[in-house]
Amino acid sequence: MLLDITAALRAPGEEIPFLHRDEIPPQDIFGDAVTFSQVLLTGHFSVTDERLRIRGRLTAVAHGRCAGCLKAVDYQVDVPFDESFVRLGCYPEGEEIPGEEAEWAYEGAKVELSHLAMTLAVLDLPIRFECGDDCPGLAGLPSEETQDTHACQKDMPDQHPFSALQQLLTKDQEV
Repeated sequence: MLLDITAALRAPGEEIPFLHRDEIPPQDIFGDAVTFSQVLLTGHFSVTDERLRIRGRLTAVAHGRCAGCLKAVDYQVDVPFDESFVRLGCYPEGEEIPGEEAEWAYEGAKVELSHLAMTLAVLDLPIRFECGDDCPGLAGLPSEETQDTHACQKDMPDQHPFSALQQLLTKDQEV
């Protein structure tokens, strides 16, 4: 969906508030389909020297499955952002737009924000969805508190973590 930036083009340097609803297509994340609803970008935009600055917040609800029991789980996405877009016609013809700026470009009085919304939402997702601490599928897994120390670290608490590798190498050489 397109954001109309005509007001900012008419008043360079002035920050214009906006509220923009968008859609993010279903994403395949590590083999699981994640869908999004209630995608909303809010904030301000302004145009200065051929650059469009858009800053604000992206909120959305991501729908996935619990990694333990496969129950439907909702995750609230809430991401601040501050991005600059470059106008396509501001570089001389034939000159390439630098890679970083090529991703966020606009032309005319409307800007496509779907790719920005999708990028922000996917980067905010947790590594895995979990339905809660009482999930039956995650009950047998070690908690974060028990994962802080490994078995080899319990035997050698005051030594460097790589010293365990040195001991293994020494043991292999003796055989």
